[in-house]
Amino acid sequence: MAQEPKRHLIGIERFARGQDYTYPRTVVSRFPIVNRDRTIHGNRIKREIEAIKERFELNQDQEIAEGLVRDEVVYVEFFSGWGYELKFEQLHSDTRGGYQILKVSKESLIFEEREEIRYKVLVMLSKRGVAHFLKRVEDFLTKNTKKDGVDTGIPQAQPLIANLGEVKLATLQAFWVDVDSYSFPEPTQEVWWEVWFRQSAYQKDRIESQLENTGLNFSYRELVFPEHIIRMIKGTAEQLASSVFLLDSLAELRRPQEINDFITGDRVTYQDEQAWLQDLISRAEVGSNNDGINVFVCLFDSGLTHRHPLIEPLVNASNLHAWMSDWGVEDTGADGGHGTGMAALALFGDLTEVLASSGPIRIIHGIESFKIVQPRVATDKELHGVIYLDGLSTVSISNPDAKRIFCISVTNDGIINSGRPSSASSTLDRISFGNAFEGAAPQLILVSGGNVGLNNHGDYPDQNYIQSIQDPGQAYNVLTIGAFTAKDRLSAPGRYTPIARLGEMSPRNSTSGMWEPQWPNKPDLVLEGGNMVTDGFFLSSHDELDPLSIDKNFSARLFRPFGGTSAAVAFASKIAAEILAAYPDFWPETIRGLMVHSAEWTPQMLNGKDINNQGQRRSLLRSIGYGVPNLNRALYSAGNMLTLIAQAYIRPFQLSGNNVRYNEYHLYEIPWPTEVLQDQLYDREVTIKVTLSYFIEPNPGAREYAKNFSYHSHALDFKLIKQGETPAEFERRVSAAAQMEEDAEVPNLSEEDWTIKERVRSKGSLKKDFLKTNGATLASRNILAVYPKGGWYKSRRNLEKYNESVRYSLIVSIETPETEVDIYTPVENIISIQVPIANQIGQGG
Repeated sequence: MAQEPKRHLIGIERFARGQDYTYPRTVVSRFPIVNRDRTIHGNRIKREIEAIKERFELNQDQEIAEGLVRDEVVYVEFFSGWGYELKFEQLHSDTRGGYQILKVSKESLIFEEREEIRYKVLVMLSKRGVAHFLKRVEDFLTKNTKKDGVDTGIPQAQPLIANLGEVKLATLQAFWVDVDSYSFPEPTQEVWWEVWFRQSAYQKDRIESQLENTGLNFSYRELVFPEHIIRMIKGTAEQLASSVFLLDSLAELRRPQEINDFITGDRVTYQDEQAWLQDLISRAEVGSNNDGINVFVCLFDSGLTHRHPLIEPLVNASNLHAWMSDWGVEDTGADGGHGTGMAALALFGDLTEVLASSGPIRIIHGIESFKIVQPRVATDKELHGVIYLDGLSTVSISNPDAKRIFCISVTNDGIINSGRPSSASSTLDRISFGNAFEGAAPQLILVSGGNVGLNNHGDYPDQNYIQSIQDPGQAYNVLTIGAFTAKDRLSAPGRYTPIARLGEMSPRNSTSGMWEPQWPNKPDLVLEGGNMVTDGFFLSSHDELDPLSIDKNFSARLFRPFGGTSAAVAFASKIAAEILAAYPDFWPETIRGLMVHSAEWTPQMLNGKDINNQGQRRSLLRSIGYGVPNLNRALYSAGNMLTLIAQAYIRPFQLSGNNVRYNEYHLYEIPWPTEVLQDQLYDREVTIKVTLSYFIEPNPGAREYAKNFSYHSHALDFKLIKQGETPAEFERRVSAAAQMEEDAEVPNLSEEDWTIKERVRSKGSLKKDFLKTNGATLASRNILAVYPKGGWYKSRRNLEKYNESVRYSLIVSIETPETEVDIYTPVENIISIQVPIANQIGQGG
């Protein structure tokens, strides 16, 4: 059961101290079987299966609601031991053996500095199937195999039973196979479910009778596939568990994919669109609980036709501007407008999902617009930076009290093959850093990566890895947004099929795969950007596979499809604005960090990838960044999911004689739920995740970007204490890990136990890593260092920036799938205790 959301714990910079920092000197395939105590292990597995048998029999004796029918089946999860596989073929019978595999998944964690894998197999068992596995365990306990009639001393069924780590009854959540960005619904939350039934056991009348008797709503429409039949069912998880969970035909549960054919189809009239629009307007609730809107998404785009009836109540005309006054502020983008479509997505999200829902929609942020393009008006590339600066100045003067997120989806002509900075990207870095003009504050800027135009079936995905992210998406400090897709279905079968599968990179996504290695990994995140269809030879767009927005020509058409990385960056801006509204004191660096911290790669993104291979890890980061952000994770902690945040200043360098040397690093003794980790989570899976977000001051032109340290002012990174390492040993290792600015020395990173690892993640000014381990291992690993690396503050002494203080946001989280465990409250209690001022690091420049 999911736990109640809790606000993140802020202020762990009070648990850090500054330390003097000096740069030191460099330092055949067989089936493996777990070695088990036969009697102890066999009896434990026997007890687990006997408990399932008892529950099975108890279920059969319990009364159920009138009209419901119970199949004589039970759903069970078989887990392998860590580091070992299972004999999958021995868990599945296509005959009348009474046991069938429904789903196989893989889990990983880092144990003793090695990645360990285990498998989880969801199996449907009949009464005969339970008896079968009980007999197999009994054989393991009491019988040996024979060779040529001679007892070998090897237990029967050893490959199956010895490699079992755990056997337990499955819950409804075990059937949830959706993209990782969608959480399993709360038990009492009424939602639509996409329920997949095995066709071989599907009985339509019986299933519909079950649903009706449980009070579930459902669509009579079916989607028929070779092995599955899909039905749409509305209700709570509790209702679903009391009906379809009784049947032997259940195979998968997914979040329904809304298809926008109800609003874009040929039969949809303008009157139909008006009805949908009025319903949507009636459900929109504007403002926060306490006061009016003071958080805005500021669009640098083609202008905004704010008179569209959906957004007119939400946009103040005084917040609309243009770089040239004679351009006007109206949207002059082609094909229904660009800025107007961006505004609706940044306010509401994908209108396909919003129109298909029925509940209220809270709008807690507003829209500003600064028009930066005009048809038939060419702008010199050198002026792009000037335009950005003028836009920042204009909106800051016009709406001085606003907190804002800047959203740029208009990329500059041409591409950046190497990833090197341009005048435009350098200006965005300067604006982000906060020295655009006197008194300017740091800003969070989101930029689209730019679209790839694919025409041939064979272009995807190879051409995406070749086609570069467009200027100014290479900027260090911005969040560069690419595109993935969860839209992989059409309303009716035909000659066209979607080219990308659910959860894969969108065919419109551009990447940094061909950039010079010293420049940042881009994009940082991916969000929904739509899909394309193929006839086997050519690719084309399809309305149903794009997100839905509004049309500026609203007198003729109210809605229109709107995809690509522009849609993705609008969705990302909405997430950023909602985080800022919830935590108004968070720095831009923190919001940026939280979005990346919440992101995960979908299973489809990892399919076929060897995460242990450095090249493939780098390919992931340079194509889909850190994955898909999750708003709930970015906003909230929970009892079993703790997020700690520090916002701190550090002075990386100092002048010593005539040389600029390193000055300090920060050593954190993070408040840790040690007892819970040691006792309740001793051998249970726990994930630690760390994200470090900071802004660099750009120095364009120095040495013609011969090295990245010539461009960025400074760099920061983090280290975590290892298992069994003393604090003194850790401090020595932190110093030894720093990398000289000329890259003349490369530290030995072979013993890192992070997943991404420093060599891959260390590019740019946003760094994240994670590892999976167990509670016993993590209990003593609460010491972390944030330390400096080189940059032009250090190498360009004549510019006299060596005494500058800079700021950073550090985000640390611990998470466990064990929902009954509370790791949040013990740390909350520690943080509530005041820490002596002498122990705190500096908080100002």
